[in-house]
Amino acid sequence: MKFHCESCGKEMRVSRAYAGKKGRCPACKVVLTVPVAPSRTDSAKAAGENPLGDLTLLDVPEEMKAESEPTREPDRTGEAYEQLRRLHGGLAGYESSEVQERKLPWIVDIFLYPLNTKGMGIVLICVGIPLMLRFVIKILWILTLYFPPMLVFWVLFIIIHWSSLLLLTLYACWYWYECILDSASGGIRAPETAGITPGLGEILSKAFRTVACFSYCMLPAVVYVGYSRQYDHPICWLLCGFGLFLFPMIILAVAVFDSIFIANPFLVLGSVFSAFFRYCGVAVFCPGPFLMLILALAFLRSPGLWPLAYLFLFLSFYLNLILAHVMGRFFWNCRDKLNWEV
Repeated sequence: MKFHCESCGKEMRVSRAYAGKKGRCPACKVVLTVPVAPSRTDSAKAAGENPLGDLTLLDVPEEMKAESEPTREPDRTGEAYEQLRRLHGGLAGYESSEVQERKLPWIVDIFLYPLNTKGMGIVLICVGIPLMLRFVIKILWILTLYFPPMLVFWVLFIIIHWSSLLLLTLYACWYWYECILDSASGGIRAPETAGITPGLGEILSKAFRTVACFSYCMLPAVVYVGYSRQYDHPICWLLCGFGLFLFPMIILAVAVFDSIFIANPFLVLGSVFSAFFRYCGVAVFCPGPFLMLILALAFLRSPGLWPLAYLFLFLSFYLNLILAHVMGRFFWNCRDKLNWEV
């Protein structure tokens, strides 16, 4: 069934099963309702044909059977969408996603999740542009030794380098949330977001949620260090490990409910214990991206080994997309056990 967005006019194709349901336009992100398709009987009447066609006396058209049954008009009010948003949160725009089947064993296929045009394109852009700017900075520094006025361009490209690295990291964080939601709706490869252009406010909101959730997880360790002044005590490391263990579940809840206020310990711990062994498999992937990011920041300050920093940055982005996929698939497989719709 085809219809057009009332706001931007974008043409969309959906199954007739989604008639009357609400979602967001992938182009302008306006909330819209999928129109109810006209029946074959109505189309035949409009064309001046016999709606019963070649049916015999005992045959009854499916449309007439449906009309004889009690029907319920879809609620088109703002309250109906608000109820749907509370139930589905960030997943409201992914209700019509097609479920794909894996062709390889899942333990192998999850590592191939970013290996498509969109996933690898974002990873390479987020790493390649700062890397090229860093090479330009090195060349400008050599030129500055022979021609001092080039110092102005050297300083300018340093600012551009760090600004681009920050902005691309923020964009990668936004795409990370899109991967979580798409995987939570059944996707098995990095999603295509060509029709979605996030604003700066949305990108900053996703980055703020990530930093806030990570700080929330590390809060017990920070409080312990502030109280005891011991950074290398086993209790400190235990609290850090516990925070990293809870981090995927908290981020998943924030992404699905589309609200940072959902990250309360009762919901998180209850969800963890409801699917404990499966969640342990998700938590195993959590330290990898953070470790690669720490190594990247360490090598960025090294004069002779700085190219390795961008290799570890690439691995960090790549592993982050895998982590997003694993979290989304955990929700997809365990959504009944989590019982989050209640």
